[in-house]
Amino acid sequence: MLSIDVKVGRLLEIRFVAPITLEELEAGMTRLAQLFRVRRDKLVGVGDFSRATVFAPDVANKLLEVLKFDNPRIERSGILVSASAIFSLQLERLLAHAENINRRTFRDPFELKTFLGGLLTHGEHGRLAQFLSEKP
Repeated sequence: MLSIDVKVGRLLEIRFVAPITLEELEAGMTRLAQLFRVRRDKLVGVGDFSRATVFAPDVANKLLEVLKFDNPRIERSGILVSASAIFSLQLERLLAHAENINRRTFRDPFELKTFLGGLLTHGEHGRLAQFLSEKP
């Protein structure tokens, strides 16, 4: 399952729940393109990948394409990952190849909130906390 939305302000919410298919990622890229056509400002991304697992090679390649595609439109992005060291390493490698130093992974939701916090409005802070507490 993949969901992508902006519900409050500039907070781009992305949630991955295993398994993720290539078709879902392609639909996600279309959704991002729609959001970027409507919005001219840079977005602050939060991702909950804590229920995702290691990506198949074709899915990982497509995710890298998506990350590179939205680089110019993302001011900062924090992604919550699971305790899986292998998955975390895979995602960190993808972020490094996407070449945006303003993207980071986190295992601790508090650290993620701190990383994004200085860019968020009061309403976006509230939505960030709600998003991270939601269970799909």
